[in-house]
Amino acid sequence: MEGLEQWSAANLGQGHYVLGYMIVLIAHNWPIFLAIALAIWAGIRLYRVPTRERVCWLFCAVLFGLTYEYQKHVAPELHTAIDFLFGMELLFLNPILHVIVGPMLTALLGTITMVFLYNALWLRFGSRRLVKRPMPEEVLPHTGK
Repeated sequence: MEGLEQWSAANLGQGHYVLGYMIVLIAHNWPIFLAIALAIWAGIRLYRVPTRERVCWLFCAVLFGLTYEYQKHVAPELHTAIDFLFGMELLFLNPILHVIVGPMLTALLGTITMVFLYNALWLRFGSRRLVKRPMPEEVLPHTGK
């Protein structure tokens, strides 16, 4: 393996290391990149024309990123802290706290995210069928319509 690394460094340069690192970085963290891109997109749209629907889209993107980061980074540390803090005297609380910190809180954050997604989709498509309203861009005076 040492010979391959020396040959690749001599013949290929450092570019392949950077490319490999970028591939692993994107493959490992694509959900948070997606959440950040969606939050920026929703934030710009919300700034341009503030509506309830766009607020729901922004909250949905932010909560998606928060849920992913909680499940990936925060929950394992909380499990370690629970095991460390609750020793032999309160050992019976560990399973309960692990369920609260792990699946229950992750499910709660995911459910809140899905509620905002449902609300945004309803405000976008469902409510327009019940009441014939023009799209927000058609109502604003600065659009020239």
